[in-house]
Amino acid sequence: MARRFTESGGGRDMSAGLVWAAVAVWAAMGVYVSVTDIRRAVIPRRAVWPAGGAVAVLLGAAALAAGELARFGWAVAVAAAVALALEVVYRRWPDKMGFGDVRLIVVNSLLAGWWGPAWALWALMAGALAEWPVAVVALARHGRGARVRWAPALVAGTAAVLAWRLWAEGPLP
Repeated sequence: MARRFTESGGGRDMSAGLVWAAVAVWAAMGVYVSVTDIRRAVIPRRAVWPAGGAVAVLLGAAALAAGELARFGWAVAVAAAVALALEVVYRRWPDKMGFGDVRLIVVNSLLAGWWGPAWALWALMAGALAEWPVAVVALARHGRGARVRWAPALVAGTAAVLAWRLWAEGPLP
């Protein structure tokens, strides 16, 4: 007698595959925006928002397949909270952070938030820590008017956090 898909573990396997697909989409976007930011000092919204939408759809499908809609809800809530907080920061100090950075951090937070709300913060802190030496050198060379390209460090920090979570817990915590 054939077992149902979810009873056979197929739903969990499918969910894990969808999470890996979300990570792959995010990684491709991360490489592209990092290179673009280094070359042209811009984080293209035409890359970030479609990739963010794809990550959201893939994580939503993974949550449905695994029967863990609350996990997806938390990831979206974390990304929304980060978006709101960064919107305030951006409006208050528009010369300190570009809106491309805000968009990238929101997508990073959505993906890292899949493993829990704290991991979005860890991803942001890891990105800031990765950029710190570059920022210090830029400050020393150019003074307070120095411009720092954040995308490579934000992507690297999030990649480190994702690698840790995937190694420690796998795609389905």
